[in-house]
Amino acid sequence: MLIIKNCNLINMAGIYKEKKDLVVKDGKVLDICDDACQKYGQGNVIIDACGNYVTPGIVEPHCSLGVKEEVFRFEGNDADETTNPIVPQVRAMDAINPRDEGFKMALAGGVTTAVTCPGNANPIGGTCAAIKTTGNTVEEMVMVPEIAIKMCLTDGVKNTYGGKRSPMTRLGTAALIREALMKAKRYHDQWTASQKDPANKPPKFDMKLHSLMRVFDGMPVKFIAKRGHDMMTAVRIAEEFGFTYTVENCVDAWRITKDLKKHNVRCVLGPVYGEKNSENRYRDPIAGSVLEENGIEFAATTGHPEMNVELSMVQMTLMVKKGLNPMTALEAVTINAARACGLEDRVGSLEPGKDADIVIWDGDPFNFYTSAATVLIEGNVVYQKQQ
Repeated sequence: MLIIKNCNLINMAGIYKEKKDLVVKDGKVLDICDDACQKYGQGNVIIDACGNYVTPGIVEPHCSLGVKEEVFRFEGNDADETTNPIVPQVRAMDAINPRDEGFKMALAGGVTTAVTCPGNANPIGGTCAAIKTTGNTVEEMVMVPEIAIKMCLTDGVKNTYGGKRSPMTRLGTAALIREALMKAKRYHDQWTASQKDPANKPPKFDMKLHSLMRVFDGMPVKFIAKRGHDMMTAVRIAEEFGFTYTVENCVDAWRITKDLKKHNVRCVLGPVYGEKNSENRYRDPIAGSVLEENGIEFAATTGHPEMNVELSMVQMTLMVKKGLNPMTALEAVTINAARACGLEDRVGSLEPGKDADIVIWDGDPFNFYTSAATVLIEGNVVYQKQQ
């Protein structure tokens, strides 16, 4: 059993800056109490947090860790299968390299869980995997092999296929997505009917449609859309076909809050700073406070390697500097990020029964000079800051 004593605990489940002890057993949080050493006796492993802030591990809800490696040349970039614009059958899990330097950066930033995805080149780009950010093999790291299907409505699609083949335009991108979904819906109906009654002939097996049809059984869709009008295209498609979805990157979200509220859109925001171009010209750290003011819950992402995953809390600090409540900022990279990915039963907060993914910070998490001093994943120390 492990006891982390003298925590200034923010557990994202009702405890905010309180002196508490954390008790960990078999990789899970067992208890949160005032004096664990007295309650559980001697013979336990002890880590003294020395009064420092302790939070859940950061959850990165959308990145390409291990798929588009930190030093990505051809051999390290497996994010986009551009032989065809519609590739729902490919899996990020099959491309993850546990030796990617990005994982060291993630741990240094307190990131313990990540959803890693294909890139932004394809209208339908394959499935994303939920992983822990340490392990020798993918099998050790993986939480959910296929947690969502990724679809993209950005300039990345036009830049990949424009002039070569469809899609050359945004309307072509949307049309290809709709066409694929229509085929998948027919396939799903036939498949479902054949499973219920053997007298019904199943459709001829099609790997693409077999993968994509899962959106009609509840598999979420991650729509990448940065501009406001692209975000609304995602909403139209999702509502037309009736599947669960999030809109991600969405740097324009703060400019269309009324529409987001009207359609109850779940947003994964970021990165909100960095190089600007015609597509993300309105990215601004003020986005977080504007969404908060309008009552829109959001998660935050670095989109690694678009922004270094180690800077996850730096990004949130910039949002706090632009008016975002610090507690809301911490929610965006912990419990809200976990909810956006359907992982809230395991990560995102420190509660009995949940994974003991823990960060001990060496200062206020919203100070630019603060770093993760000690990081634990499932109760094991996986990172310690060099002194």
